[in-house]
Amino acid sequence: MENPAIFLWIPIIIISLLSIIKMISKGGPNGKPWIRIEKVEENE
Repeated sequence: MENPAIFLWIPIIIISLLSIIKMISKGGPNGKPWIRIEKVEENE
């Protein structure tokens, strides 16, 4: 128990990894991609 801050970071890292995996898996052939690129008109 040298550094108790490590135990506070573990859930944050786990939640972030799970959310990244969820975003990547959503972009399958049937789902919408998690990054959306749109064309911008000149007069917009």
